[in-house]
This record gives sequence, structure tokens and C-alpha cells, in this order.
Amino acid sequence: MNVVTAPTVTYDVDRIRRDFPLLVGQEGESPTIYLDSAATSLKPACVIGAVREFYEAETANTGRGVHWLAENVTDRFEAARETIAGWINAQTREVVFVSNCTAAIRMVAEGREWPPCVLVGRSEHHSNDLPWRVRGTTVAVSVDECGAIDLDDMQRCLEAHRPALVAVTMISNALGTVQPVDAIIELAHQFGARVLVDASQAVAHRAIDVEAIGCDFLCFSGHKMCGPSGVGVLHGKENCLAELTDAGFGGGAVEEVHAEGFTAREVPWRLEPGTPNIEGVLGLAVASDYLDGVGMEAIERHVNELAADMVDRLSRLRKVSVHGPPAGQDRGAIVSFSVDGLESHAVARILSQRHRICVRSGYHCAQPLHESLGLPPTVRASLALYTTRHEVDRIVEAVEQLTAAL
Repeated sequence: MNVVTAPTVTYDVDRIRRDFPLLVGQEGESPTIYLDSAATSLKPACVIGAVREFYEAETANTGRGVHWLAENVTDRFEAARETIAGWINAQTREVVFVSNCTAAIRMVAEGREWPPCVLVGRSEHHSNDLPWRVRGTTVAVSVDECGAIDLDDMQRCLEAHRPALVAVTMISNALGTVQPVDAIIELAHQFGARVLVDASQAVAHRAIDVEAIGCDFLCFSGHKMCGPSGVGVLHGKENCLAELTDAGFGGGAVEEVHAEGFTAREVPWRLEPGTPNIEGVLGLAVASDYLDGVGMEAIERHVNELAADMVDRLSRLRKVSVHGPPAGQDRGAIVSFSVDGLESHAVARILSQRHRICVRSGYHCAQPLHESLGLPPTVRASLALYTTRHEVDRIVEAVEQLTAAL
């Protein structure tokens, strides 16, 4: 009997790059090599077009009118909510649109009391650390030498402090470390704690299924996943969202207002006061459809292969130290390194000015993580669906030239 196997599908990064206007026409002698997608991703033409179309052909407010333009925009806005909910396998009413991931975290942190304390991973971005600090007592869970949450320490902290909530990132924005989110959530729930997951560095490269993850809250920013800036998502289980209040009550968040009081709308609309970033939400839905069209598994495989190759090759260079998970271990689309004898900003400027390579340098809004691991400010190269193997070659060659001169 003949065995029929499915044909291997080649990841066509050249075709993908043609969808991104900033990358089109980069065939000259000094093309820009964009390796800063963890800070913000590039935008495909379809997303740019969706934002432009709103301004040019259908500008109106959402939820505030009965004329045809307003009703059309309201329908499209709510359809975008359905799209994003389906994309992360959530219920539609579990999706709240906010301005960014930081705003989502603050909405949860400030929306109710969280006694007696909150556990925060030492791995966290400042945006998933500071909002909890200013609300009361936080306890930091230690990490191992690769930046992964120490589950034994987490259990000790849970037993000792009985926190109401655990806040943790899915993938470290500083080191690319993939956190054991499933184990963290299971452990936290055993002690009655809710869990907020920051998925900002995962959402552009890995399929997100909130039902499978089992978290109570999950948030991300649109600009990290090829969407517009100024829009983000807070997912929450409906009962968890219902517990949140919003100090910014205003138009759109209420059903009725009388001299003696008012009636709030149900979630998620109660948590979306004022005119939202309509064009951003419409663009975000298009971005999620675009990523789905490329294929999240294919994107994950592509960036993982490139990141593994970069880690392996940079690790072989003299005077270069690669931080985070070693070669062969799972990591996100982030490779952080340092060069002995050079500050991170100096390395980043040399890569930019001599080679037109864009990377991030510094603490990456995760200074406590660096300090706990004894790391200096680092250079961060971050990859995306449009990154090519040639671009990995270029940065490795550029760093090798730099170190040869030291």
C-alpha cells in the first residue's frame, strides 16, 4: 500500500515581507534590518489600510447614534470584539478593549482590592510590577539563572502569604524566557489565588487559548502583534470582570443617569468609558486575521528556528555573553546579549550607525530582573514573522566585526 504524506509547506518570508510597507524596496546596499519587534512590531498594509479606511470612508462614533454611519461602525466594532475573542478562544463578553497592556493591568490592579498581597514574578516588565506595588504589599517570586520562575519558591510564597492574585508574564521581554505558565496557574489555583498573565511577548508568535491556559485574566498590546498603537486587550473570566470597577465612569459605560444616581452597563462595556480607539480596534481585528492567515504554528516555528540559530552563533563569539535560556531550550523570539568592555547602548549605536541594524539596549523595563541575576544592561535582538535568515547572518557578522576590534 502506498503511503501518502502531506507536502512540506515552505515558510515564504519573502512574500510576507512584501506585505509590510517599511520593508518594501529594501533591496539596496544598506537595507534597514529591524530587530526590535519586541518593542513594537511593523504593520502590514492591510492593517494600515483598515485604519485609513475608517478615517476616509466611515468615520463615526460607536454605540452613540442611529444614523447609518454610526450603526455601521458600531456593528464593525462589536464584530472586531468577536474576532479577537475567537482568536484567543474566549467568550465575546470576556474581551475588554483598552489603550495598551499597561492600562489592562492597571484596570485589574485598581479595579478592586487585592488583600492581603499579590505575588509578582521577579521576571516581570515594570508594567506588571509597579501597578501592584502602589496598591499594597507585593511579594517577588525568585527566578533561576535563565529567568524562569522558581516553582518551589512560588509554592513557599503561596503557603506563607496566601495571596489573592499572582501576576506573571508568559514570555520574558528581557530574556525571551518561556515561563511555566500552566504549572504556575495550577499551583496558584490550588491556593485560591487568581492569575493574571501578560501575553504581550507571546501574542505575535504563539497561538493563545485562554480556555486551555485557564488563567483568570490575560492581557496584551495590539502594537506588539502587527496592530495599531494605542489599543490593547484585557481578557477576563466574566465573573472576574464583573468584580472590577472603573473610576473613569462616563459616556458609554452607563445605561441611565439620573439626578439621584445611575445604572451601569454590563461588562465589558461598563469597563470601556468614553470614545474608544475605534480605528485601532478595527485594525487589531485585521491584524489577528492576518497572523491567522500566515499561521501561528508556522510563525512560531520560523522565529524559534531563527532565535536558536542566533543564540548558537552569538554564543561562539569571543567577548559575547548570551543571556536567558541556553541553546537547545525553548525561548521566545528574543535574544539578549552583552559584549565585554562595551556598554549596551554603545553596541546598539554601532549596529545602527554602521550596519543599519535596529536593536534595543538597556534594562528593557525589567531592571529588577537584571539586578537579581547580576546582569548589566543588555542588547536585545527581537524577531518576528518577517525576519529573515539573512538578517540573522548580518547581526552575527556585525557583532563579530565589533568584537574583533576589541
